[in-house]
Amino acid sequence: MAEYTLKAAFLYNFVAFTKWPAEVGSPLNVCVYGPDPFGQDLDNKIQGQSVNGRSLAVKRITSVDGLGNCQIVFISRPVIGNLPRVLDSLHNKPVLTVADSPGAILEGVVLNMDTNMGKVTFKANLLAAQGNGLSLSSNLLRLATEVIK
Repeated sequence: MAEYTLKAAFLYNFVAFTKWPAEVGSPLNVCVYGPDPFGQDLDNKIQGQSVNGRSLAVKRITSVDGLGNCQIVFISRPVIGNLPRVLDSLHNKPVLTVADSPGAILEGVVLNMDTNMGKVTFKANLLAAQGNGLSLSSNLLRLATEVIK
């Protein structure tokens, strides 16, 4: 299975095991910031699906200013240099930030995926999640290779 096909499935599960504040309604907008590495995989796995009573919509965003209506933001590798600006714009907002770039977890991304020998793993930044008003399921945290508390 292709790397980003697997990562699209992980992204869906990240959404399923994250709890947003009650005031966050539906749909949950899953946004890809920067060049989209998923292609149709994200549309096939996420678009129109329902998780915990909320529908999911996939959006592709090309500017930091466009992230305001996103509840999940995947920051693609080519724009990871904008990470400080992305995190500043989303500070204290109920947004699940996800990346797949080395070191992104230490900069404040909530979940960071890695690929090792064809397997996708991830690290979790619990402090970043709590700072955004999100709650990550203990079932999700148990699967993380590292949890920053």
